[in-house]
Amino acid sequence: MPLSRKSFLLICSEITGYSGFELESTGLVDIYYQLLPGILGPQFTEEFAKSIDDVLVTGPDTPERQAAVNRVLGPPSPFWPVISALVSLWYLGTWNQLPDSWYAAVGLALPGQSDAGRTHVPSQLGYIEQLSYKTADAHPPGAKPTGFGSWGWKPVV
Repeated sequence: MPLSRKSFLLICSEITGYSGFELESTGLVDIYYQLLPGILGPQFTEEFAKSIDDVLVTGPDTPERQAAVNRVLGPPSPFWPVISALVSLWYLGTWNQLPDSWYAAVGLALPGQSDAGRTHVPSQLGYIEQLSYKTADAHPPGAKPTGFGSWGWKPVV
């Protein structure tokens, strides 16, 4: 079973704390969704998809869902480094290469110089739309300016 876009969006919403609508508004869902199979390979992507679907069958915003997320996707699961990298991707706009030990544990080859699994910025939009600025109620320097005269406003704390 391939990883569906809907499941990807739902699990990203779960792990970031932002709604699917908010994630869609970044314009990054498709970019990040298409990135994963190139990093994880077809077999591990399928295992990841099955695990995500196992979590998503529980009701949203329930203790059962949180327990399923922790049990299926949290440490020491082989999916935990992927989840951690996805959180980092959404919040910082950078894919961080998974640890060498993870590749060895799941039987995948280390990424080559130009492979998607290397630490990289998948899209320049990732800098502009990273969730860290949204969470801080700020804007990325050099992008999405607040407007003329905004420097004269008192900060919102």
